[in-house]
Amino acid sequence: MRYSEDEKTNLTDMSIEEKKVLSRNTFTGKSYFQTLFNCDQLEINCSNFNVLFRNEIERILLEKNLIKETIPLENLYQVLSDEMRAYDFEFGVNKISTYFYDTDAKFMQIYHQFIKFLRENFIHEPFYFQATPTIRIHCPNAENSHHYPRYHSDICLGHPPEEINIWLPLTEILDGHGFKMMSVASSQKILDEFDYDLAAFTQRSVNDKDFTRYCDTHAKPVTTGFGKLIAFDSRSIHTGVPMVSHTRASLDIRVVPLSQYEKMKLAYQGSGRRKIMFTPGNCYSEKDSDHLPKN
Repeated sequence: MRYSEDEKTNLTDMSIEEKKVLSRNTFTGKSYFQTLFNCDQLEINCSNFNVLFRNEIERILLEKNLIKETIPLENLYQVLSDEMRAYDFEFGVNKISTYFYDTDAKFMQIYHQFIKFLRENFIHEPFYFQATPTIRIHCPNAENSHHYPRYHSDICLGHPPEEINIWLPLTEILDGHGFKMMSVASSQKILDEFDYDLAAFTQRSVNDKDFTRYCDTHAKPVTTGFGKLIAFDSRSIHTGVPMVSHTRASLDIRVVPLSQYEKMKLAYQGSGRRKIMFTPGNCYSEKDSDHLPKN
């Protein structure tokens, strides 16, 4: 059955107890990702898209006068001001990353090519996708870097559990990607301790460093090499960690198969600064993967 947007209950209108029941069912059941791939995480080669996106990041940095000349992205921290590198503590975003909230037609053309690549080589059915991908640039020795680690699942931030997360490194590993992730089983164990109260878990994760160290014992560093991407079950708890000696640039997007979106009974809304709705024309592109412009 397909539910219209008007028929859906907004997740934010549910009681705490209703949310706990929903979360328990979500995290203890079998996800569509597990049904498709029989695993929690999956690495795939992604042709030359790491190089294409990396080149685009360098181009945009130059065109926005954020750098004077092209340098390896791994060394970007060496030429950025303290203000550009510093994190906003509430949302964990630094100023340099905000310059990629808006890109341009050339970047979007490559992004749509990437979506077509995913359709042909990974998700063999139509899907909605994040209208603007998230570009993250993490630098060492940045003010408020103690914001991280901050363990979460995107579901804790209002995202629908039907999403599939895709993370693409745009820099080499060097001393690590600064990205750690748990298995779904470990994520279930952690959340079971909170009776699947995601708000209580999030509050503890933000404010209790001893709890963060406990989460560290359940998480493993992501070691996806340049030239690959990692796709993962949206229930997997994960976090960024402070960089040590190089800049990490990455792209991440969320996609949701139409077959799953059309079954959703709830309307999902982000808890971030924009309170964005996870619907086509808002968080997701108006056009699905099978109705993109021909290049």
